[in-house]
Amino acid sequence: MRFSTGTLVVVGVLVLGLAVALTGGVGVYMAQPGPLVQPTKVVVEPGMSVRGIAARLQEAQVIGHEQAFVVMVKATGMAGTLKAGEYAFEPGISLRAVVNKLALGDTENRSVTLPEGWTVKQVIDRLQATEGLTGNVQRPEEGRVFPDTYAFRFGAERTKVLDTMTSRMDSELAKAWAARDTTLPLNSPEELLILASIIQKEAANDDEMPMIAGVFYNRLRKGMRLQSDPTVIYGAELDGNRLKRKDLTEPHPFNTYIHGGLPPTPIANPGRAALMAAAQPASTEALFFVADPSLTMHVFSSTYEEHKRNVARYWQDVGKTLQPKPVVSGSVVVSPSNKEI
Repeated sequence: MRFSTGTLVVVGVLVLGLAVALTGGVGVYMAQPGPLVQPTKVVVEPGMSVRGIAARLQEAQVIGHEQAFVVMVKATGMAGTLKAGEYAFEPGISLRAVVNKLALGDTENRSVTLPEGWTVKQVIDRLQATEGLTGNVQRPEEGRVFPDTYAFRFGAERTKVLDTMTSRMDSELAKAWAARDTTLPLNSPEELLILASIIQKEAANDDEMPMIAGVFYNRLRKGMRLQSDPTVIYGAELDGNRLKRKDLTEPHPFNTYIHGGLPPTPIANPGRAALMAAAQPASTEALFFVADPSLTMHVFSSTYEEHKRNVARYWQDVGKTLQPKPVVSGSVVVSPSNKEI
């Protein structure tokens, strides 16, 4: 059968018109509000098929028809672009917006927070317990993780998140070391980190950290032992702060009541305030401090006699005596029986 030139033109126009009509209809359908009523989140697992993603979206009522999603994704050539992750969808989101979100990888951020003063064991425990992270991690050296809140995407590897945390500590420690008072009795950034970790555990607040640092440097210069309760707690692996006088005689390397100088490693992961306090301590003649009864600050003194009065006042204010009691964490010398100084 032969068609005239005029007939071919008419057929072509009809086909083109039909394609335009179909395309327009598809576009309208993809742009229509979807069935979702409440904001919701959906996790797309790595390796999920287009149909698997569609089924999960329909189950969450993000889309109305599983097959429509599959057809649209394959027809637009976007099947290979959909990315795994956790997605947040707002009510009424259209099919086009859903597909675009998955193709762009517009996933939600999750976060994990590490408090200042945590040990690496506590850090690893939290990372292992954090949902949305994958894989296992090896325990880093004590003090090498910077405390902060870190964002991550669902499915992120724990090792990469931990690498970010340790890189932050490297950076913050380098800044503190560069800004340090060069007259301080420090031989390396590692020593600054060790002292900062003790300051972090001793201080009741950030404001008093430079004073606590000043006390420790004064003691180091005079050849006095630090006599820091948190180092004993760390070395003895005690539960919480339940430190007793007998613990002060245990000969482990972290017992700064027995051993002079700094302990062999940090005892926790210090924050920026503690690092800067170790780098730039307050100018003070104080050699002692003891917890104030409010436990919100410390009382400092430059003589042992003054310190003994402060300790006695502490016990008097809390309704106790200087008989053998659990040691108050945060005091450098806890009772007049400590004759070492």
